[in-house]
Amino acid sequence: MHRSIVVEKVGNLWIFVFLYAKKDRENIEDDELAAFKELADMYAKLTEDVIEKAIKSGKLLEIENHG
Repeated sequence: MHRSIVVEKVGNLWIFVFLYAKKDRENIEDDELAAFKELADMYAKLTEDVIEKAIKSGKLLEIENHG
């Protein structure tokens, strides 16, 4: 029903950046794919500590699965 874009894994965290319904669009555009690749490169350079600070400051939202 939905597709999601995950751009990078930093330590034990996955960086999830985009979700869309398949009924609304078939796929992402080439320019969007290029932008997601650039974003993945940026996140790949970050440490877990930097990611944790971004979560604590509210710049990133952490989604947890306790199941």
